[in-house]
Amino acid sequence: MIYIGKVRPSIMCEPLDQEIIDFFSGYQPLQIKVSNNQEEQTKIKTMKIDGFIAGEMSSLIRKNDNLINRDCLILDLDDVIQSEEGLVKVILEKLSKYEYVLYPSMTHGINGVRYRLVIPLDKPVTEQDYKLLVYFFTNKVLDGVIHKADQSNLTWSQIMLLPVLTQHITVEQIHIHKSESKLSVEKILKAAKRWEKDYTPDTGGVRSFRLYKNVGQFKKGGSRYRNTTTELFESLVNGCDVGNRNNRIAQLTGGLLARAVDVTAVLELVRVANQYFNEPLSDKEVEDTFYSIAKKELGAS
Repeated sequence: MIYIGKVRPSIMCEPLDQEIIDFFSGYQPLQIKVSNNQEEQTKIKTMKIDGFIAGEMSSLIRKNDNLINRDCLILDLDDVIQSEEGLVKVILEKLSKYEYVLYPSMTHGINGVRYRLVIPLDKPVTEQDYKLLVYFFTNKVLDGVIHKADQSNLTWSQIMLLPVLTQHITVEQIHIHKSESKLSVEKILKAAKRWEKDYTPDTGGVRSFRLYKNVGQFKKGGSRYRNTTTELFESLVNGCDVGNRNNRIAQLTGGLLARAVDVTAVLELVRVANQYFNEPLSDKEVEDTFYSIAKKELGAS
């Protein structure tokens, strides 16, 4: 099933019962002009361009709890270290046996080479398996193609924007690769699990826990212990849609400082939270918001 909607509001339309390759083959991209102004870009992304989720949802409200499974692997390729021609060539080499769609992101040509990759799966996957596949593709399969994995790819209910045509993007840059085969979930999961046993992530010295492990085996903590601090901690890794990112950084900064968390630790924590956003802010935007709130909370000059 294919659910269409916008980033804001987070309500999807009734699903289309259609194969993803057939959907893209018949899709008519919106023609827009993209400015260099980030605020204008954000408005277009959040309120003008349609996005999609491929899989099954229990409700049309887009959030992690309502997404049952996904039947396509969808990757944002923002930190591409290949030329555009090189990217298209290497994806074809790696996925020539399988169906896939490769198309430019809205800001392609303004912010370098930025593409999206959609790979249909031969059967649906649940959250933990999906996150393992994302982790495997971004760190192993696409090694040498992208420099750094986009953490927002791990957001379970992330919406992916559909293709658009701009002053830098033509319809010829939308690559729909048809094949008799979809990527085999059984085979790729087996390969991912073998690789994962020996893989040591480069975390820059920061200890991290992989996000695709199955935590469903654990019982939920007692609801009587939940409070605003609980929600604050959870919001560090819950991600955030494009239109609310600065507010989320401000809320986290204020909430953590109000609980007497060391100011240096707060800055590191909001940087971590930013990596879980559907589209992370620049380091400068994060720091500007952080310092603005910190000055108010701590009375700095």
